[in-house]
Amino acid sequence: MLAAASCAAFALAGCAGGTDSVTGGSFWAQPGKYDFLKCPDLAKQSMAESTREKELVSLMERANQSSAGPVVNFMVYDADLQQARANLALLQKTSREKGCDNLVPSARGARSK
Repeated sequence: MLAAASCAAFALAGCAGGTDSVTGGSFWAQPGKYDFLKCPDLAKQSMAESTREKELVSLMERANQSSAGPVVNFMVYDADLQQARANLALLQKTSREKGCDNLVPSARGARSK
């Protein structure tokens, strides 16, 4: 049963990659999702998605400590991680298109202000 689930998951993963190349965009990101946001709102969203990405990576590292960890990661966390990373990429793209400064201020820039 586990082998069948793994094969199905790999087959679906292949489909997702194929969709990326056909549409020219990310399978995980909705085009135009952040177009209505202003620069400060883009920064807030970026920080929230970055935090979510870090949480997911931490959960995946913790799950990898067990023998079933890679399966759990693939079945439970991988899609969420891909979604968070696609959202971050879309936020960065939208920020560049709108001419926003860096989404996350650097520590040096924060100290000088």
